[in-house]
Amino acid sequence: MADTIRGTVTEAGNAVTEGATKLGNKVAEKAEEAKDWVSQKAHQVGNRADEAAQKTENAAEAAKQDAKAKDGSCGCS
Repeated sequence: MADTIRGTVTEAGNAVTEGATKLGNKVAEKAEEAKDWVSQKAHQVGNRADEAAQKTENAAEAAKQDAKAKDGSCGCS
């Protein structure tokens, strides 16, 4: 315990500084977690877009093959 007003003010300042540092660290930690979450979700969205594009390409190719088979121009005769 401080014996003087100056010591008391210094202790109070130190306590405020320590609290602000802890708060800043907590905010930075949560911001990092949020950044990681957003990055993960962005990758998931990209993967889903790639999968959808692949399915579309596969469906188009299947439709093309079906059309060739129906009109007899498969080139297999």
